[in-house]
Amino acid sequence: MSLAARAGELFMIGFRGAAPEDVPEGFLRAEGVGGVILFARNLVSPEQARRLTDRIQSCSAGLPLLIATDQEGGIVLRLSATPWPGAMSLGAAGCTALTERVGAGIARELRAMGINMNLAPVLDVNVNPANPVIGVRSFGSDPGRVAEHGAAYIRGHQAEGVLTTAKHFPGHGDTAVDSHLALTHVPHGMERLEAVELLPFRRAIAAGVDAVMTAHVAFPAVEPEPDVPATISPAVLTGLLRERLGFDGLIITDCMEMKAIADHVGTAEGAVRAIAAGADLVLVSHREEVQREAIAAVRSAIESGRIPAQRVEEALRRVRAARERVARHGQAGDPAVVGGPDHRALAAEAAAAAITAVGNLDDVLPVRPERTLLLAVDPAPVVEVEEREPTGSPVLRAAAELAPGMRAAGVRREPGPGEVERLVAESAEADLVVVATYLAQRFPGQVALVRALVAAGRRVLLVPQRGPYDLLAVPGVAGAVVMYEDHRLAAEAALRCLLGQAPAPGRLPVALSQ
Repeated sequence: MSLAARAGELFMIGFRGAAPEDVPEGFLRAEGVGGVILFARNLVSPEQARRLTDRIQSCSAGLPLLIATDQEGGIVLRLSATPWPGAMSLGAAGCTALTERVGAGIARELRAMGINMNLAPVLDVNVNPANPVIGVRSFGSDPGRVAEHGAAYIRGHQAEGVLTTAKHFPGHGDTAVDSHLALTHVPHGMERLEAVELLPFRRAIAAGVDAVMTAHVAFPAVEPEPDVPATISPAVLTGLLRERLGFDGLIITDCMEMKAIADHVGTAEGAVRAIAAGADLVLVSHREEVQREAIAAVRSAIESGRIPAQRVEEALRRVRAARERVARHGQAGDPAVVGGPDHRALAAEAAAAAITAVGNLDDVLPVRPERTLLLAVDPAPVVEVEEREPTGSPVLRAAAELAPGMRAAGVRREPGPGEVERLVAESAEADLVVVATYLAQRFPGQVALVRALVAAGRRVLLVPQRGPYDLLAVPGVAGAVVMYEDHRLAAEAALRCLLGQAPAPGRLPVALSQ
């Protein structure tokens, strides 16, 4: 086949549907697509996932296709049979051996479902408390901590034969804009980039990470042309990642339908420019008409010489090498391991190890359930990368099981003045008010509630359900018991800490500064 005819091999595509008949077999076969990405919309159960991936693999006559998903843990779990902890939980637990075990557990489950590539770990160093899309997906704000835990996570996957992907290169941690929605910039010079953003990627490369995912973020210190995101920058992908960092593995783009690309250069043109810049595999996650347009654009660019033949051959070689590694790992495991007791016990161990006490709580804990009022904000997804349905606060459910004598009430994410006034009045007889906040920095009503309680003379203890940054928004509280994701296991661990039944062994993995 000509190089142009093989353009489809340089693409990873997504589709809608969870049944085997929903697989776009004709498209996969006709274009010779190199990989498929699966989302929560595709994954219902372990057994269903295995049937789906078997059907996908039947579309390849030769090497197995790359089948990937974002099974990061925490707030990004495409299948949550096991409520795996996220990166910031593992950073708070502070034990790389635990991170490696969790990484192995996640990989074991993926392999059992026929998924051979994880689009994780996240190696962004979350130094910006206002970051809307990374946050608790990061191991923390210390580059060394992120590097150590990222390498451990990779080792766990390697032991189970699942490919890993370090993302989002060169670093999405110091941004205040979600690249799903708009283009953003990291303005720092190379000295700072080397010390912070690039350190975890260097360590991941040394650990043998299989792939690196690009960020749709502009880095003017590396790419001098204005508003050119890393994904389509030769200076970033070839000059920095290939030549300066010495990475010879697979470079995969973040989804090219994200607005940071689609609204600036367009998905099809972006695909051409990404491959020309040094990317090997282009991710187009959603719409088949856009996927076809992008493949056609790349094919045309190969035929015209806009993408040089040598660049295409390099990309094809790396995609093929990744698929060969998948083939060497052999058959998938048993779907019955997914969500099994050993994995749930490991997830519970990690959740308990992450719970973090902030402030001197010796005279606050344990709480007296009969003298405590619990106000728990209902969490819900707030960024596009999450694929979860709102299910109410797990803190309320945990309290009902573990402290049935505690008065408790749900709170809207953005309580209005009337709700604030009512809740303050209801707290009059409580010795302590526990407020389980949820991204309070983004929802001023939560801040107003806590401030009103403090102003009324109430003693307030926070239980942030999604990381410690809420503490920056609400001064004057007695302290906090921090969760890092709104999963049931984390909530149960936090309640046990409040009740004096378990310690809070975690340590803050981020610097809390304004």
